Amino acid sequence: MSDLFSLAKMMAEGRISRRGFMKTAAAYGAASATLGSSAFSARAADGPLVGFSFPSFDAFRWPHDRHYFEMRANELGLRYIIQGANEDVSTQDSQIDAMLSQGIQALIIIPVNVEAGAKIVERVKSDSNIPIISYNYVIPSAAIDYWAGRDNYLVGELQAKQALKEAKKGNWAIVSGPEGIDVARQKTEGALRVLQPFIDSGEIKIVSHQWHDNWRPESALKQMEDALTANNNDIQAVVANEEGLALGALKALTEEGLNGKVWICGEDVWPEGARAIVKGDMAMSAWTDLIQMGRVAAEAAHALIKGETPQSNDSIDVGGKKIPGMRIQSRVVNRESLPEFLKLTDWLKPEDIGLKG
Repeated sequence: MSDLFSLAKMMAEGRISRRGFMKTAAAYGAASATLGSSAFSARAADGPLVGFSFPSFDAFRWPHDRHYFEMRANELGLRYIIQGANEDVSTQDSQIDAMLSQGIQALIIIPVNVEAGAKIVERVKSDSNIPIISYNYVIPSAAIDYWAGRDNYLVGELQAKQALKEAKKGNWAIVSGPEGIDVARQKTEGALRVLQPFIDSGEIKIVSHQWHDNWRPESALKQMEDALTANNNDIQAVVANEEGLALGALKALTEEGLNGKVWICGEDVWPEGARAIVKGDMAMSAWTDLIQMGRVAAEAAHALIKGETPQSNDSIDVGGKKIPGMRIQSRVVNRESLPEFLKLTDWLKPEDIGLKG
């Protein structure tokens, strides 16, 4: 076997043990990661080495998170290995093994699956005892040392408050992501906190609310098609946890000629969502300051490796352990604020979404 990919394949097939993989990989002294997409910083050859494991790079936002992290890591003199797991748990597990064999001193992880992520970080902590940072999601394990994620409650609150300002009262729908993920639960709870008095008074009736096992637009499309059929197209607003779900719901509305007539929101400002905002088909999207999130992850890894305490503005209790972290704030992006948003970030180009530069 001549590379880490072959070694990982042998381990997955049970032909060598995990311990054997680690020992052999370390003996190779590999100079670069070979499991999927990877990047090594060219600067600070003797700086601390950090591993950053992404679920994939397919989602629009992940390359941006990667870029923001790299910018700050370079400033801090960190070296880094960055890999995407193609949305496969076993691939993520093997890639992290490869990172460990190359001597990473801290791990930042966005898990493909939070439950599987908990098992991965607990094994890493047991085997290597390096600092572990949970990124975007809060992995439900006391093995993590720090987390960086959006204020999900705030996202839901921003969406609901904007809807109350702009949408008609009446029949509303809520499209939620996986119930088992804190991101989806907290966004939904944040929205319902704002809406509950209007639900209690009867001004708003939630005629459709579903949790989806995934974030696929097709799931939201089906929910909205069923909701429109059940209510004779009498729906005034749709609050969706995430942009893909919002776009799926929007497709169902468009098929009935209701685009631009039913208030709808998403979250993350995808190019498709921004174009829908420009056209007037989508009312708003919420954007989390991912520039800050990427910087916070790099700074936390740097501090933890040095034995220092990273800055935090919140903590969570996992298994009786208080774990510090940083809640990243979000903003409303609508047709009015979109030009300013484009100037403040490199998220999108005006010409790509139907605006003049």
